[in-house]
Amino acid sequence: MVNVDDMIFSRSGDGTLIPQEVELLLLKDKPTVKIIPLTRGKLQEIYAQATSQDVKEKLAADNQIIKTGLVEPKLTDEQLIDLRPDWAGALTTAILAASLGITQEDVSKQTQDAIANQELELKK
Repeated sequence: MVNVDDMIFSRSGDGTLIPQEVELLLLKDKPTVKIIPLTRGKLQEIYAQATSQDVKEKLAADNQIIKTGLVEPKLTDEQLIDLRPDWAGALTTAILAASLGITQEDVSKQTQDAIANQELELKK
């Protein structure tokens, strides 16, 4: 029989999700950051933004993943705007991997596949 603890994210005594250290595998030097996984509700909220027709909403979805999931170092809204694309991609990938229970490599591959499919749709 499955254990409930295997089905839920761990929380501290005050109810906050417990941060975990992860390596950013998509970056050359593989730095370590502290993140918390995104809950199912937060993932659904971000997915709704990401699939919006509004470009600003789509960009906000990417930033929301990092803003919600990155614990240390914490970035301000202004710093998020200036975040380098390689760092944004690595952070987003690591947070989504922890949230979905899959590897960073799998998230990266699925992202690449989704981009390729969108490009094909645009060419039609």
